[in-house]
Amino acid sequence: MLPKLKILIIEDSQELLEQLSDSIRSTIELFDRPDIEMSVVEAISVSRALDVVRNDGEIQAVVFSWDTTVLLDEVSMSTSLNQAKKKEKPKLENNAVVISAIKAIRRELPVYVLGDAIKGLDIVNQASGMESFFYRNDIISDPESILGYIINDFDDRNETPFWTAYKDYVVEANDSWHTPGHSGGASFRNSPYISDFYRFFGRNVFVSDLSVSVDSLGSLSDGTHAIGRAQANVANTFEVRQSYFVTNGSSTSNKIILQTLLREGDKVIADRNCHKSVHYGIVQARAMPVYLDSVFNPDYGIFSPPRLSQLKEVIEANTDAKLIVLTGCTYDGLLTDLKQVVALGHKYGIKVFIDEAWFAYSLFHPQFREYSAIEAGADYVTHSAHKVVSAFSQASFIHVNDPDFDRDFFKEIYSIHTSTSPKYQLMASLDVCRQQLEMEGYKILNELLANVEELKQQVARFSRIRILEKADFARVFPHFEQDNTGHDPLKILIDISALEYSNQEIHRFLMDEVGLEIEKFTHSTILVLLTLGGMRSKIVRLYNALKKLDEGKVSLNKSKSRSVIPATIPPINLVELPSKAFFGKRESIDWQDSAGRIAAGLVTPYPPGIPLLIPGQLIEDDHINYLRSLSNQKLTIQGLYDGELYVKCPDQ
Repeated sequence: MLPKLKILIIEDSQELLEQLSDSIRSTIELFDRPDIEMSVVEAISVSRALDVVRNDGEIQAVVFSWDTTVLLDEVSMSTSLNQAKKKEKPKLENNAVVISAIKAIRRELPVYVLGDAIKGLDIVNQASGMESFFYRNDIISDPESILGYIINDFDDRNETPFWTAYKDYVVEANDSWHTPGHSGGASFRNSPYISDFYRFFGRNVFVSDLSVSVDSLGSLSDGTHAIGRAQANVANTFEVRQSYFVTNGSSTSNKIILQTLLREGDKVIADRNCHKSVHYGIVQARAMPVYLDSVFNPDYGIFSPPRLSQLKEVIEANTDAKLIVLTGCTYDGLLTDLKQVVALGHKYGIKVFIDEAWFAYSLFHPQFREYSAIEAGADYVTHSAHKVVSAFSQASFIHVNDPDFDRDFFKEIYSIHTSTSPKYQLMASLDVCRQQLEMEGYKILNELLANVEELKQQVARFSRIRILEKADFARVFPHFEQDNTGHDPLKILIDISALEYSNQEIHRFLMDEVGLEIEKFTHSTILVLLTLGGMRSKIVRLYNALKKLDEGKVSLNKSKSRSVIPATIPPINLVELPSKAFFGKRESIDWQDSAGRIAAGLVTPYPPGIPLLIPGQLIEDDHINYLRSLSNQKLTIQGLYDGELYVKCPDQ
């Protein structure tokens, strides 16, 4: 299975199109590249070309003949232009819109323009976004010039600086006189007790477990050599100023950003539903959070992004805030219109940080790009590269787009949180993760979206099980349409409320039937994530299991009652800096006797995963009653220890 380099040629003269195609095809063998499969695809019109770009994810270069006649309606589907009400089909004066239309589908796709050499400079001035310009007649007589250029750009995009250098070093089998102490697995191989550990994982895992003593590969903390080049490639692919590898998860990435940007007492506007790493990062930075209310729906047991109207009110009441922190995509796939958020924040000089852990592929398909944090202009973005794209667990990206970025202080905070002995396999996985998103991210996402759409059409025939759609979310969240909230269809939220079985029984059946470990479930829904590893056969197996459940062709115990989570979560009333309560003297007391005390720790029931108590918060009767309403349900409540929670000592 070789990588495919398909070159799309756009020319409306059949004779010229054949000449260009034949010239490039005849030259392919001269380059002696057995490692890639090269071919040419022809398009006699722009509309045909755009269809190819949409549907063939293996197109890796576009050659556009500038003199091609382009009609307005050919590009109106891919740009903001709208000709629906006009009967005439005028010719465009500036063909640069074709490049924009291609980039609107696939931003990463290089476009090479062919034209009259005399007009070359004018074309360059008109056409932003093109990769390079070539004289058309030169391509026909000497096609090696453009093909060499295309192959070189393909190789640059496909480059993995760290993974390639790392692999080459490991293959050399150097004699190890440095850490780690197992010396390429020798201490495992030669032991009668732990040799099975070596055999299970295999030789490459151990010989590739290297030390920071390998200078040629670079330093993670300093971003040097191969590591630095790999991080620069990530920044280029994600279209940001700088990107960084993090090898201990996006929880750490979030804390690094928060501690870089916030000082003691600084205000930070935060979504209450943010990941707990955000709450702990605020504590570590000794900042003062101003929390946005959670919008929770008890029918489905899920929460939505915060209301933008409240965000506007909070910003205007706290114009001295330093930072806004939101989750770009909720666990269940609900998406905030981040362009509005960034505009609101930047109007008052407030930086915007988006935790996009569950949406790392947002830039790589037009269906998602509208809700991308980077596209929206967020100053800081974190991606859990291991959650939905192809990196190892704990592998994470930090992306920086802030023109006021304090790189030196960031590096100090980065060093506080980063191990001096990072796992090289994790860094290599981040390098190839970028490579895949750059080279085939669009193709994979396009296939996944088509598969999900087919699954929805089939499930729509069921009588009891439903896959929730945007219309369902708009019905239960009044601000959904007003705020232009979106939904990621790769987060498949399935309504099982009409089934007569308990969640535990359904979970057990899906595990036994298809080996499906449910990502998350509430009293009425189950969540299934489709990631870049989501093969069609998995979707078929899921459908088969759901069909059996819907038809009742299962032997499961029926349940007459379902526990419902309270609709209203008591508000947060902070009476002091969270850090003061968290780091001060604390004691544990029975949660039922904690009213009137100041919380010293985070208390979060799962589901719904919304913090009930924050350090520095006054515990009130409403919080006790909320916990009491959950006490008979089989929920995990983080922050409760044997029925007790931590509060600030009264003399502090």
